[in-house]
Amino acid sequence: MAETPDPLLLIVGEVIVLTQRDCSADPPTTRAPDPSGAPAISAYIAARLGVPTAFVGGIGEDGPGRLFRDRLDAAGVLPGTLAVRADLPTATAIADYFADGSRAFHFSVVGSAATAIAAEQLADLPERASWMHVSGSALVFGDPLAATVLAAAKRAKAAGATICVDPNIRAEAITPPALAQLHELVAMADYALPSEGELEYLGITEQSLLERGVVVVHTLGPDGCEVATPDGERTAIPAVHAGRTDLDTDGAGDTFAAAFVAATMAGARPVAAARFASEIVARAITVIGPMTVELSPDDLRAARS
Repeated sequence: MAETPDPLLLIVGEVIVLTQRDCSADPPTTRAPDPSGAPAISAYIAARLGVPTAFVGGIGEDGPGRLFRDRLDAAGVLPGTLAVRADLPTATAIADYFADGSRAFHFSVVGSAATAIAAEQLADLPERASWMHVSGSALVFGDPLAATVLAAAKRAKAAGATICVDPNIRAEAITPPALAQLHELVAMADYALPSEGELEYLGITEQSLLERGVVVVHTLGPDGCEVATPDGERTAIPAVHAGRTDLDTDGAGDTFAAAFVAATMAGARPVAAARFASEIVARAITVIGPMTVELSPDDLRAARS
């Protein structure tokens, strides 16, 4: 009897070290830089929950790069999957937070190590992966990163992996080529995690996804989420609010996606996985920084029991 390969979650995408500025204060206050980037946040959360996770991304041989690498290493992301470039800087960004709750981002990503990920850096990870999670944010910064993400998904799908896609659309930044690539990714998806309005933006109906067997989880921010399955089940799941003081919601959707994938990989049905993911988000947003929440495999084991 052939051995069943160990599960492996593959994530490919951008690495960004983020500095947050509170512009509602006078004078504005600045937090220490934090590792970020939607795919990287998901990799951090999944690894913290004990899922064998490979993250393919690019960092510079600099201070922000070392900060990022140390954070992923501490989370337990598999070693040897980050590309370190001595000739390119780690991508950075500044997020300005305003009194009305709005945010403005200032990216220094183009020309950085984050966008320089080529297909050969995937090695055999797509063929080894049992799951691949994709964030649409990885397409925004163009090729070669975007093309590498798409190639990884195609190879993983061909090898039998389950594909989860969070469209994560940046409407102000997405280009026609990135939009076309996102359509290709959604067409491969077994699980789709759109935020409110994203399917309409893409011109895709929920029904068309359900008819081809896709589980659709609509993430609704503070209103929770809604799970729709191909067998006709539809379940609204409220966000977890009891006893919570929100400090930092940056990366909440990426945290939800990773926890949902982790629970599903562990055998949870979609509704149970979404409930678990909502609980993890409720914990993650009570600490500062999108890749700082303390989690362990015990959390995932408790969800299965």
